[in-house]
Amino acid sequence: MKAVKITMAGQELLLMYTGEAMFRLQEEFGGVNELMAAIAPNTREGFDALCAACAVLAEQGELARRYLGYTPRHILSAEEMRHLMMPKDVVAFKQALPQAVSLGYDREIEPQNNELDLGLAELDQKKTT
Repeated sequence: MKAVKITMAGQELLLMYTGEAMFRLQEEFGGVNELMAAIAPNTREGFDALCAACAVLAEQGELARRYLGYTPRHILSAEEMRHLMMPKDVVAFKQALPQAVSLGYDREIEPQNNELDLGLAELDQKKTT
């Protein structure tokens, strides 16, 4: 499970970019680039977009915890986040959100039997010359 841990109002949240989160944020914002553009401005609209997106990721993180057998905790809604998020938290969440998205797309593939892809090795060699 890959998630970004962040604390708000004394509660540890796990921001997790899952497939469900990806589709919900696509429906609301249009895609990751549009989401990042929506949260960038220091305006009411940017703050609302940040809270909405973080609520989705925090919900997915909490559901993953539950599926793994951990004790259920309260899932914060976007509205609760708007009321509990302090100005210092805004900066932390603006940094955590892209990190969580990046972790969602991260892949952990290790070569089996120390295999070497000769085509990639040749391409890498051409790039260095």
